Amino acid sequence: MKKRNLITSLVVAGALCFSSLLNVSAATFPGKDIKETDLEKVTYQFMDETNAGKYKLVNTTTLKSWVDKGEKMVVIDTMPADSYSKTNGHVPGAINSVAPMTTAEYTDAQKADLDSQLNKLVPKKTIKKTTWSKVSKKVYSKLKKSERKIKKVKKGKKTLTYYYKKVVKTSKVTDKNYKIVTYCGHIGCARSHVAGAYLVKEGYKNVYRYGGGITAWADAGYPVEGKADAQ
Repeated sequence: MKKRNLITSLVVAGALCFSSLLNVSAATFPGKDIKETDLEKVTYQFMDETNAGKYKLVNTTTLKSWVDKGEKMVVIDTMPADSYSKTNGHVPGAINSVAPMTTAEYTDAQKADLDSQLNKLVPKKTIKKTTWSKVSKKVYSKLKKSERKIKKVKKGKKTLTYYYKKVVKTSKVTDKNYKIVTYCGHIGCARSHVAGAYLVKEGYKNVYRYGGGITAWADAGYPVEGKADAQ
């Protein structure tokens, strides 16, 4: 299974790297003549991040189809606020929660910002929790069989009998199966990895990283929101 995941990550990372090669590579390697060793390095970096982060991957075409269909999800642009609202713009409907380039730099304030926004946007689901509450023998006798139980405990020569009734409590919790997509600037940008890996550790089970980021999205000719010259 691990070997298959590794191969899958390599194939997807390679596809992301070459899907919009010229512009995305320019964003990943600014001011450099692009060499195969550069592409190899960023591909293996992406592989390592994907395997460590334990999130899923989504490519440009698929994400566009989700946006067009109004898929139930939260898309997170992890770039600095100026990029999100001015310089590069963002994927339509995406929220902005800034993440750094390394996990070590991810501050409590940045995590709290992401948690706060998701708490408002991710739907809640109702869960039931069953507990048992101690009651008197009189109360116990009036309960249905399915709603009561007895516990006998020996204390020396005596056997004590305790009576319980079933208590079902309902509560609303964040639906951590809800789809979440993180992205940043380009294939070499690790901000989306940092946020995605954090969400997986927080228990979210349907986290995707969009590796090509806003650069690949724009290269594909898809509309962006927030870019100054697009207004």
